[in-house]
Amino acid sequence: MKKRGGMMRIFGKRLRLLRERNNMSQRELAEKLGLSTMAISNYELGKREPDVDTIMKLARIFNVSVAYLLGEVDDPKKQPGEVKLIIHDEKVVKYVPVFSTSISAGNGIFPDSFYPLEYVPITRKDVDYVFNVEGDSMEPEIKNGGRILVKATTDINEGDMIVCLFHGMIYVKYYHKLDDDKIMLTSENKEYPPMVIDREEFIIIGKVVEINNPPKSEKFRKR
Repeated sequence: MKKRGGMMRIFGKRLRLLRERNNMSQRELAEKLGLSTMAISNYELGKREPDVDTIMKLARIFNVSVAYLLGEVDDPKKQPGEVKLIIHDEKVVKYVPVFSTSISAGNGIFPDSFYPLEYVPITRKDVDYVFNVEGDSMEPEIKNGGRILVKATTDINEGDMIVCLFHGMIYVKYYHKLDDDKIMLTSENKEYPPMVIDREEFIIIGKVVEINNPPKSEKFRKR
C-alpha cells in the first residue's frame, strides 16, 4: 500500500491530468464541486487532502474509479477489488481495501480521508470494499464493531442495506424509494428514526453483501 504522502502526490497529478484532458479549468471544476479554485489548486499540488465526498464526486465527474484517483491502480476503469487476484483451492480470492475510517451505524461519522488501511483477501467476486462499523442502529443485524463487505454498485433495490454518503457523513442503512425525488433511510434498531432525504443529496457507495460480526455473535451472514 502506498504511503499517504505518495498517494496525495499521485492524486494531485491524476486530478490535473483528468481536468486538462477534459478541457476543464480549475474554476469550472471548482463550481461543479461547490469548492473554491484555491481548493482545486491545493489538491493538484498535494497540499490538501480531499474528503470522501469530494473523491466520489471526482470519480463520477471524470468517469474513473476511486482506486485510479488514489493511485492504487493504473487503469482508470479498474476497481479496487481487481488490484490483485490469486487462486486458492480453485477459488478466486480478491484483495479488497479496508478503510481506516469506520462507518457509522448510528448518527454518521465524518470521514477525514478515504485511504485504505490495508488490503485483505476475500473469496467473493462481488466484494469491492470492507468497512468497519461503529454504533448500534443496525443491531441486531450488525453488531457494534462488526465488519461489512460491500459491492460497489448503484443498482439498488427496495429494502437493500447500503453504504452511502449524506452531507459528508457515511451511513449504513436500509434503502427505501419514496418517489422520484425522495428516499428514506431506515435502521434495524427502531430507536433510530427514519431519515427522509432528497435523492440529489446523497451518494451510494455500494450494497452490503455480507456481514462479519464480532465473536460471541453470529460471525458471517450473507445477504
